[in-house]
Parts: sequence; C-alpha cells; structure tokens
Amino acid sequence: MVTKEIQTGVFVHVLPTKQFATTHIAVNFTQQLNRQTLNGRVLASNMLETASAKYSSQTKFAQALSEMTGAAFGTEVFKVGQLHTVRLQLNLVHERFTTAGSHILDDGFDFLNEVINRPIGDEIAGFASVIFNRQKEMALDEVAGLREDKPYYALREALQAYFGVSDQALPAFGTIDGLEATTTQQAWQVWQDSVAHDRIDIVVVGDVDINKVIAATDQFNFAPRRQLLQATYHQDLLPQVKQVKSQDEVTQSRLVLGYTLMSNSDERFIANVFNGLFGGLAISRLFLNIREAAGLVYGISSDYNPYTGLLLVEAGVDQVNLAITTTKINEELQRLQQTLVSEEELAIVKQLLKTSYTMTLDQPLYLADRLYNQQVLHQELTDEAWLAKIDAVTAAQVQAFAQRAVLQLQYEMVGGDANVD
Repeated sequence: MVTKEIQTGVFVHVLPTKQFATTHIAVNFTQQLNRQTLNGRVLASNMLETASAKYSSQTKFAQALSEMTGAAFGTEVFKVGQLHTVRLQLNLVHERFTTAGSHILDDGFDFLNEVINRPIGDEIAGFASVIFNRQKEMALDEVAGLREDKPYYALREALQAYFGVSDQALPAFGTIDGLEATTTQQAWQVWQDSVAHDRIDIVVVGDVDINKVIAATDQFNFAPRRQLLQATYHQDLLPQVKQVKSQDEVTQSRLVLGYTLMSNSDERFIANVFNGLFGGLAISRLFLNIREAAGLVYGISSDYNPYTGLLLVEAGVDQVNLAITTTKINEELQRLQQTLVSEEELAIVKQLLKTSYTMTLDQPLYLADRLYNQQVLHQELTDEAWLAKIDAVTAAQVQAFAQRAVLQLQYEMVGGDANVD
C-alpha cells in the first residue's frame, strides 16, 4: 500500500492488487461530529448520489455510469466515534475487460470530480430545489421508517438516554427535526465547507498504476486544510445506573444494557477477544448460556465500541423474563471478571475472529474501508500483524479488561402480549 499526501490534509492511498476484476475508489470527507452540519451533510450526500450540474437528471446520471461499462456509484454517511464521514464510492470494471482504447479509470475520476466539485445548484439558491426537496422527503421517510424497526429503535433510544444532550447521541444519518429544518442553501454551503476543510482520504484498490492514480486526482484541485481529528469520546461515569423503560407496540420486549469500558488503542485486540467471548459471536457465553441453555431470549448479542468506551448488550425477550435475563447477563460478565477463560475456549474464539477477518480480504469494499480506518485512526497494521495480535491475547488480559466494565444503563422497551414471539 502506498500513501501520498497530495495536498495538506488530502491523502491518496493506493493498494495495487491483481486479485480483483474491478477497481474500487472511495473518497472520504471526514470532520468532527457536529450537530450544526450533520443534517446538511446527509442531504448533500443524497444530492451527490442523484445528479450534478453536468448530469442534471437521474436519467443522465445513470447514463454516465452505464457508459463506464456499468460502473456502480453510491454515497453513504457514517460515524467512527466522534468523527462523521461522507463517503463516495465508485466501482469500475478493470480496463482489460473493456474495449480497446478505453480509459475507464480516467473517466471514473472525471465523473467523481463532476459530482464533488460541480453539484447541481449554485451559490445563491443552493442545491436545485426540486431534486433537493424530493431527496429530503426520501430521507425523512427513511428515518421515520426506522421507527418500525423495533430492535434498532430501542437501541437508538438507549443511546440517546446514555449520551444525553451530547452530539455523540446523534445518528450518522440525521434526525427528522434536523433534516426538516435544513434548506437548500444550508446544505449547499455545508458541502462547500466540507470540500474546502474536511480531511479527505481517497482510497483506490485494484490493479492500477500508482502514478496514474495520483495524476488523476490532480483535477480535484483540493485546497490545503488542517483537520485535527479526535475519534475517541469520553463520558464521565454516571452517579448511578440510568434506568429507562418505554412502552411501544411490540410483542417482544427489548432489553439494552450499557457498560462503560474505556480502552486505549493498544488494547483493541484484547477488546475484540473479550467481546467475542462475551456476546459478539455465535459461540459466545451470552448466546450459548442465556439463549441456548436457559432459553430466556429470542436473540442476544454484545457489541463494543472502542471509540466511545461503550459495551452494549441487546436482547429480544418476553417481558416476564426481563429481570432474570438482566441478572443472567450480569452474571456472565462477572464470570469473565472473576474466572480465567479456559485456553480451549480462548483458542476457539481467536480462530473465529481470525477466520472472519481473513474472509473479508477478498472483498475490495472491506479492504478500502480498512485502509481508511487505519489511516484516519493511525492504526496501520499488516494482515499478518493483525492476526498475530489476536493470537497474542491472553486469558489474564481478557479478565483484567472485563473487570473495568461498569453498568451505566438499563433500557427496556415493553408492550403488547408479553408471551408472544
């Protein structure tokens, strides 16, 4: 992998490989999570995926992609701790599979330049209002629709309760109030500011010439910028466990437990193994002992976010079993805190984590995402080193890590027939 800073704060990362028949390009615009810009970035992202000044309708937009031998393009927004990223992704077939004389890589960068630097609209009016209003309606419908996804909605309410008024509580894709309030002019200006000031990481994975890629990025003409990014969010311990109970139209209650568990970057592999043992894998203790053996839940899992220091356990459970399930989850955590895991169980979890990691190595999307994370978070590692770090985790390290977990949140969503799946 080769990295070049083509302008202050603008990086190109190229992973040359003959493994794929495609070339994957991801352009990432990253800034600190900010309530004032979040919704504008979401709507700008939707606009960039739909039209540009040159490709002024969805038909023309689709035709431009079709002319690049059926290229695939899309945008997304996501959070990594306190960072918010708008990502543009373009997948191109390799030139050796196209007609003679094709310059599909150059065409791809030309297309991205049009989308990024020449969106549809202008400085005075902002984004083209007809298209913008349609995209806003679609974004609002999508966010509103998540209300019916009860596991997701319960998790969002739990996170809101835990993070409170902090920007960290905001979902990456915006809020209904925020999206509704964002105007064409505001979204336009937010995007212009993002292009001018965000950290930019251009990631290219495929059988490409590095010098050719670097040359193709010149047309973006990005100005220098300095972004001092801080992904890690720290929240002080609450004076007591925050207990929240909500009622909803559910036949299966939802339980979310939140534990603060701060870690440093050197402990991320210990955290991976701990989470795999606790509830992150299908052979985890929560799954085997609470779902399979005790039959208390319909589904259960844990997830650890090293950038917020939050360990979450989510479960679908009959209302009558909420109390006993909470007790059992805490007992499983206490077992990891008090008793060393056996070498056999530890080895099985490590192998599953390594297998899962290895399986992503033949997917350019995952490779591009990993490269981005490593660069922005300053966690560069070879694949061999990553696997070795997992292997090096000891039972004593897992136990010491688990002992730092402190229960901070108990969220329950109840309603409907407590005993119907």
